Amino acid sequence: MQPFFINLKGKKVVIVGGGKIAARKAKNLETAQPEITFVAPEFSEDVLALSKQTGYSLIQREAFPADLSDAFMVILATNHRQINKALAEQLSPNQLICVVDEAEEGNVIFPAIIQRGQLQIAISTNGASPKLTRKLKQDLESQFDQSWETYLEFLSRCRNKLKKLKISIEEKNKLLEKILDDRYRTNEHLRAEILSSILILEE
Repeated sequence: MQPFFINLKGKKVVIVGGGKIAARKAKNLETAQPEITFVAPEFSEDVLALSKQTGYSLIQREAFPADLSDAFMVILATNHRQINKALAEQLSPNQLICVVDEAEEGNVIFPAIIQRGQLQIAISTNGASPKLTRKLKQDLESQFDQSWETYLEFLSRCRNKLKKLKISIEEKNKLLEKILDDRYRTNEHLRAEILSSILILEE
Protein backbone atom coordinates (compact mmCIF):
# COMPACT_ATOMS: atom_id res chain seq x y z
CA MET A 1 0.00 0.00 0.00
CA GLN A 2 1.16 3.51 -0.86
CA PRO A 3 -0.12 6.22 1.52
CA PHE A 4 -1.68 9.34 0.00
CA PHE A 5 -3.70 12.35 1.14
CA ILE A 6 -6.53 12.82 -1.37
CA ASN A 7 -8.84 15.79 -1.84
CA LEU A 8 -12.38 14.34 -1.74
CA LYS A 9 -14.25 17.63 -1.68
CA GLY A 10 -17.28 17.35 -3.95
CA LYS A 11 -16.34 13.85 -5.08
CA LYS A 12 -19.01 11.17 -5.29
CA VAL A 13 -18.63 8.51 -2.61
CA VAL A 14 -21.05 5.57 -2.48
CA ILE A 15 -21.30 3.53 0.71
CA VAL A 16 -23.03 0.18 0.29
CA GLY A 17 -24.43 -0.66 3.69
CA GLY A 18 -26.60 1.01 6.28
CA GLY A 19 -25.18 -0.13 9.60
CA LYS A 20 -22.84 1.25 12.20
CA ILE A 21 -19.69 0.52 10.17
CA ALA A 22 -21.11 2.37 7.17
CA ALA A 23 -21.94 5.34 9.41
CA ARG A 24 -18.46 5.29 10.94
CA LYS A 25 -16.79 5.36 7.52
CA ALA A 26 -18.93 8.33 6.51
CA LYS A 27 -18.01 10.17 9.71
CA ASN A 28 -14.34 9.52 8.95
CA LEU A 29 -14.80 11.32 5.63
CA GLU A 30 -17.03 14.14 6.88
CA THR A 31 -14.38 16.85 7.13
CA ALA A 32 -13.24 16.06 3.56
CA GLN A 33 -16.70 17.19 2.30
CA PRO A 34 -17.45 14.50 -0.30
CA GLU A 35 -20.94 13.89 -1.72
CA ILE A 36 -21.97 10.66 0.01
CA THR A 37 -24.76 8.30 -0.97
CA PHE A 38 -25.75 5.28 1.14
CA VAL A 39 -27.34 2.29 -0.60
CA ALA A 40 -28.93 -0.40 1.59
CA PRO A 41 -32.27 -2.16 2.20
CA GLU A 42 -32.33 -0.78 5.75
CA PHE A 43 -30.59 2.05 7.57
CA SER A 44 -29.49 2.22 11.19
CA GLU A 45 -30.32 5.14 13.45
CA ASP A 46 -26.69 6.27 13.07
CA VAL A 47 -26.99 6.51 9.28
CA LEU A 48 -30.40 8.21 9.43
CA ALA A 49 -29.14 10.79 11.92
CA LEU A 50 -26.00 11.45 9.88
CA SER A 51 -28.02 11.84 6.69
CA LYS A 52 -30.37 14.30 8.37
CA GLN A 53 -27.45 16.29 9.75
CA THR A 54 -25.34 16.40 6.58
CA GLY A 55 -27.79 15.94 3.72
CA TYR A 56 -26.24 12.70 2.52
CA SER A 57 -28.44 10.76 0.08
CA LEU A 58 -30.16 7.50 0.96
CA ILE A 59 -31.22 4.84 -1.57
CA GLN A 60 -33.24 2.19 0.25
CA ARG A 61 -32.80 -1.04 -1.69
CA GLU A 62 -30.16 -3.60 -2.62
CA ALA A 63 -27.18 -2.10 -4.42
CA PHE A 64 -26.54 -2.75 -8.10
CA PRO A 65 -23.26 -2.31 -9.99
CA ALA A 66 -24.81 0.64 -11.87
CA ASP A 67 -25.11 2.50 -8.55
CA LEU A 68 -21.33 2.42 -8.24
CA SER A 69 -20.12 2.91 -11.80
CA ASP A 70 -19.49 6.66 -11.64
CA ALA A 71 -18.37 6.86 -8.01
CA PHE A 72 -14.93 8.25 -7.23
CA MET A 73 -14.81 6.05 -4.13
CA VAL A 74 -16.85 3.00 -3.18
CA ILE A 75 -17.05 1.64 0.37
CA LEU A 76 -18.51 -1.86 0.63
CA ALA A 77 -19.78 -2.19 4.18
CA THR A 78 -22.66 -4.66 4.11
CA ASN A 79 -22.94 -7.45 6.66
CA HIS A 80 -22.78 -10.03 3.86
CA ARG A 81 -19.38 -11.31 2.77
CA GLN A 82 -20.59 -12.57 -0.60
CA ILE A 83 -22.34 -9.31 -1.49
CA ASN A 84 -19.22 -7.29 -0.72
CA LYS A 85 -17.11 -9.70 -2.73
CA ALA A 86 -19.45 -9.79 -5.73
CA LEU A 87 -19.72 -6.00 -5.95
CA ALA A 88 -15.97 -5.54 -5.53
CA GLU A 89 -15.32 -7.87 -8.47
CA GLN A 90 -17.50 -5.72 -10.74
CA LEU A 91 -15.87 -2.39 -9.94
CA SER A 92 -13.28 -0.69 -12.09
CA PRO A 93 -9.67 -1.04 -10.87
CA ASN A 94 -9.41 2.72 -11.49
CA GLN A 95 -11.88 3.47 -8.70
CA LEU A 96 -10.99 3.86 -5.04
CA ILE A 97 -12.44 0.79 -3.32
CA CYS A 98 -12.64 -0.04 0.38
CA VAL A 99 -13.96 -3.48 1.32
CA VAL A 100 -14.41 -3.32 5.07
CA ASP A 101 -14.38 -7.05 5.78
CA GLU A 102 -11.63 -8.07 3.33
CA ALA A 103 -9.12 -5.31 2.67
CA GLU A 104 -7.25 -7.23 -0.02
CA GLU A 105 -10.30 -7.13 -2.29
CA GLY A 106 -10.07 -3.34 -2.42
CA ASN A 107 -7.28 -0.81 -2.89
CA VAL A 108 -8.00 1.56 0.02
CA ILE A 109 -7.53 1.10 3.76
CA PHE A 110 -8.79 3.71 6.20
CA PRO A 111 -5.95 4.65 8.56
CA ALA A 112 -6.36 5.93 12.07
CA ILE A 113 -6.21 9.73 11.86
CA ILE A 114 -4.94 12.39 14.22
CA GLN A 115 -5.79 15.94 13.14
CA ARG A 116 -4.62 19.15 14.74
CA GLY A 117 -5.72 21.91 12.40
CA GLN A 118 -3.61 21.60 9.27
CA LEU A 119 -1.50 18.82 10.78
CA GLN A 120 -2.66 15.33 9.85
CA ILE A 121 -1.04 12.09 10.96
CA ALA A 122 -2.23 8.80 9.46
CA ILE A 123 -1.44 5.48 11.14
CA SER A 124 -1.88 2.02 9.66
CA THR A 125 -0.47 -1.46 10.15
CA ASN A 126 -2.13 -2.62 6.88
CA GLY A 127 -4.40 -4.83 8.92
CA ALA A 128 -1.57 -6.64 10.69
CA SER A 129 -2.57 -5.38 14.13
CA PRO A 130 -5.55 -3.03 14.59
CA LYS A 131 -4.83 -3.02 18.33
CA LEU A 132 -1.34 -1.65 17.71
CA THR A 133 -2.83 0.98 15.40
CA ARG A 134 -5.16 2.12 18.19
CA LYS A 135 -2.31 2.13 20.72
CA LEU A 136 -0.08 4.22 18.46
CA LYS A 137 -2.93 6.66 17.88
CA GLN A 138 -3.42 7.08 21.64
CA ASP A 139 0.32 7.61 22.14
CA LEU A 140 0.52 10.21 19.38
CA GLU A 141 -2.64 12.02 20.50
CA SER A 142 -0.97 12.78 23.82
CA GLN A 143 2.26 13.80 22.11
CA PHE A 144 0.56 16.12 19.60
CA ASP A 145 -1.81 18.15 21.75
CA GLN A 146 -4.06 21.04 20.70
CA SER A 147 -1.15 23.50 20.78
CA TRP A 148 -0.12 22.12 17.39
CA GLU A 149 -3.23 23.61 15.79
CA THR A 150 -2.27 27.23 16.53
CA TYR A 151 1.39 26.43 15.84
CA LEU A 152 0.54 25.21 12.32
CA GLU A 153 -1.50 28.36 11.73
CA PHE A 154 1.55 30.38 12.74
CA LEU A 155 3.90 28.37 10.49
CA SER A 156 1.54 28.75 7.55
CA ARG A 157 1.18 32.47 8.09
CA CYS A 158 4.94 32.96 8.28
CA ARG A 159 5.56 30.87 5.17
CA ASN A 160 2.97 32.80 3.12
CA LYS A 161 4.43 36.13 4.19
CA LEU A 162 8.03 35.07 3.56
CA LYS A 163 7.18 33.84 0.05
CA LYS A 164 6.27 37.43 -0.88
CA LEU A 165 9.39 39.06 0.56
CA LYS A 166 12.16 40.23 -1.71
CA ILE A 167 14.93 38.52 0.24
CA SER A 168 17.18 35.63 -0.73
CA ILE A 169 16.06 32.02 -0.58
CA GLU A 170 18.81 31.41 1.97
CA GLU A 171 17.36 34.08 4.27
CA LYS A 172 13.85 32.70 3.89
CA ASN A 173 14.99 29.15 4.66
CA LYS A 174 16.95 30.36 7.67
CA LEU A 175 13.83 31.97 9.14
CA LEU A 176 11.65 28.97 8.33
CA GLU A 177 14.11 26.64 10.05
CA LYS A 178 14.36 28.94 13.05
CA ILE A 179 10.62 28.78 13.79
CA LEU A 180 10.70 24.97 13.82
CA ASP A 181 12.23 25.25 17.28
CA ASP A 182 9.65 23.86 19.70
CA ARG A 183 9.75 27.07 21.73
CA TYR A 184 7.69 28.75 19.01
CA ARG A 185 4.97 26.15 19.46
CA THR A 186 4.59 26.80 23.17
CA ASN A 187 5.46 30.49 23.41
CA GLU A 188 2.98 32.94 21.91
CA HIS A 189 5.27 35.88 22.69
CA LEU A 190 8.06 34.45 20.53
CA ARG A 191 5.61 33.90 17.69
CA ALA A 192 4.50 37.52 17.90
CA GLU A 193 8.14 38.68 17.78
CA ILE A 194 8.80 36.70 14.59
CA LEU A 195 5.69 38.05 12.90
CA SER A 196 6.69 41.58 13.89
CA SER A 197 10.15 41.10 12.39
CA ILE A 198 8.59 39.87 9.14
CA LEU A 199 6.32 42.92 9.04
CA ILE A 200 9.41 45.13 9.33
CA LEU A 201 10.98 43.33 6.38
CA GLU A 202 7.81 43.94 4.37
CA GLU A 203 8.13 47.71 4.75
